[in-house]
Amino acid sequence: MKGSDKRHWIFRAHVMDRSGALTSIASAFSNEGISIDTVVGHGLEERAGLDGSVVLTCWCSESEKDIIIRKIKRLTKVIELEEYPYESQSLRKSAIVTRRLAPADVAGEISFLTCELVKEEPKGKTYFLAGSPSELDPILGRLESSGVITDIVYSLIGL
Repeated sequence: MKGSDKRHWIFRAHVMDRSGALTSIASAFSNEGISIDTVVGHGLEERAGLDGSVVLTCWCSESEKDIIIRKIKRLTKVIELEEYPYESQSLRKSAIVTRRLAPADVAGEISFLTCELVKEEPKGKTYFLAGSPSELDPILGRLESSGVITDIVYSLIGL
């Protein structure tokens, strides 16, 4: 539950690409009573010299965050763990938006976003949007509240 002492956090775990890595991370959160909001994972990154990564978001207090960090770092399949407050400018959020967009739809007051047409079909267009969460969230919120978005899929990554 989101309370006044809770903040939105993003964790990026570099993990061994072995079965159970994600399960052990999820269990650590569950055992602490912290709900995971979103999770994105991928396997082997040969060129980067990494086995895999798991990026997840959650709401928790500072003390809960410190406990979960200690628990995750002790997991044998976790090589490294990075933490970011959601407001960090080191984060990039990406979204796949299905609807027709005009340049004004993705323009913020001071934001710089990537907006790329991915697919055009008779029934509509699909776009890839990317930028910092603080810049992209208001635009996604505005598009969603206008009721013209068919679907939004998004992920976060720490750079």
